[in-house]
Amino acid sequence: MSVERFSVVASAVAITLVSLVAPRAGWAQALTAAAHREPAPDALAPAIRDALEPGGIRVTRDALAIDFWWVTALPVKAGGEVNWLGVAEGALVGAVRLSDEYRDIRGKAITAGVYTLRYAIQPANGDHLGVSSYQDFLLLSPAAKDTDPEPTGHDRTVDLSKDTIGASHPAPWALDPPVIDEPLLSVGQNEMHLTYVVLEVPTTAGKLLRFALVLIGKIEG
Repeated sequence: MSVERFSVVASAVAITLVSLVAPRAGWAQALTAAAHREPAPDALAPAIRDALEPGGIRVTRDALAIDFWWVTALPVKAGGEVNWLGVAEGALVGAVRLSDEYRDIRGKAITAGVYTLRYAIQPANGDHLGVSSYQDFLLLSPAAKDTDPEPTGHDRTVDLSKDTIGASHPAPWALDPPVIDEPLLSVGQNEMHLTYVVLEVPTTAGKLLRFALVLIGKIEG
């Protein structure tokens, strides 16, 4: 079931989400996902690469391939339900390789290449009311600049991700919903008509954290 985050630390850096534009018809059907067995890319720092599982998930849309690798065990707080509430902000979740240019949820271009994925929380500063019930994101950062697998905290995570698009805003992928019980690798649309694929990452609790990662759709903001 979906888990809502009830309190988050405010930040001066906003992940701006304002008004929704629905995805083009047929995109959901074009999105497919399957396992792959490729090793983590050499473009990653050795310490980052050593923290990742061999093989991962490949999501494709037309000619674009999005290859994921996940950490061997995402640190979560012991006891209770396994969800993002127990994950430190800035925790390394995995890495991704884009085979071609990709447009993020705000329409900004992310060039082909290899990026780390770290967990981030949308600031509770009032700028995003009425957009989504969730504040959970994975931020993409250039592999060459993110070299330490330890959690980086909110500010450092956002600063690293800004280099992805060369702007004052990080490059976000929304976890929406952040916890889900739909089948692994299935494709669906959330309440805002953004298309997601269902993925999961192993945790230190010995359980898998399954989530919906938005990969198709655009908002204005």
